[in-house]
Amino acid sequence: MKTLIYILSALVFIICITSCKKKQKTYRTVTVEEFSNEIAGNNIQIVDVRTPEEYQDGNISGSINIDINDNRFAERAHELLDTAKTIAIYCRSGRRSKKAAEILSKQGYNIIELDGGFISWVKAGKQ
Repeated sequence: MKTLIYILSALVFIICITSCKKKQKTYRTVTVEEFSNEIAGNNIQIVDVRTPEEYQDGNISGSINIDINDNRFAERAHELLDTAKTIAIYCRSGRRSKKAAEILSKQGYNIIELDGGFISWVKAGKQ
């Protein structure tokens, strides 16, 4: 009988812990075509998370540069971005933009992330 009580108590505890967790927003990774369609809308901000040097070498028109490697990345994003707008985010190949998307989505931003990054954008003839 005591074993059953312990098991039930443990189950109730686990259910409480998992159901009480705050759900965090997530982000969507999209294809070049989907990204292109999304950024054609008015209620979107395009963010390039590469270094300023990479950004100077070429970028998606209308984007702003917020370097993910900058220690103040989250702070700068908060200063420059509007949480009411969707953020379309990209980097060179997709690795850094996924990291940035995770950070920003946890702060409440609605994020779409370009699969394959700027490389895939250029390969698709978008640049």
